[in-house]
Amino acid sequence: MRRLASPHSTFILVAVNRTIESALRFVNLTAAGLLAGSLGFGDAALVPGWKEELPSLDGRPLDPLKTASYFNAIGPVALGTAVTLAIAAPGGAARRLLDSAAAVGLAGVLAATIMVTVPINKELEAQPASDYPSEDRTSLVKNWSRAHAVRTTLGIGAFVCAVAASNFHRTSK
Repeated sequence: MRRLASPHSTFILVAVNRTIESALRFVNLTAAGLLAGSLGFGDAALVPGWKEELPSLDGRPLDPLKTASYFNAIGPVALGTAVTLAIAAPGGAARRLLDSAAAVGLAGVLAATIMVTVPINKELEAQPASDYPSEDRTSLVKNWSRAHAVRTTLGIGAFVCAVAASNFHRTSK
């Protein structure tokens, strides 16, 4: 015999789903906002050399949790929550489209970072210092600037889409 769900249990399930969605939207907005904001700083280091400022403990290695770069996790967390919301969040077509656009924008940020700016950074760092930049170095800097402009635009666009999607109100039924 099949048992029908009571109105009380349905209400609890809806409340739990809304709580999970709210938590995902909070994490997504926070991570996407931090990512978009940090990209807006351009090529300036936010806190240059902070790892070198840490005291050493008589030659012993420092605690990895104190020197870990948590900034590297912001992009994947933002992308993961955006994809989850695009796939599983309830709402109309406009909300789903905005969630999907945010996910695509964040994927573009990570792709541009991993495939373009990081390799160019490594190549520029490997070159010896010189008083006059070579044509190759100038070309690399221009390519890095273009890629950074693209990923900044994608990051800010993804954040705007995430904000817009979170401001859509569901219709109660």
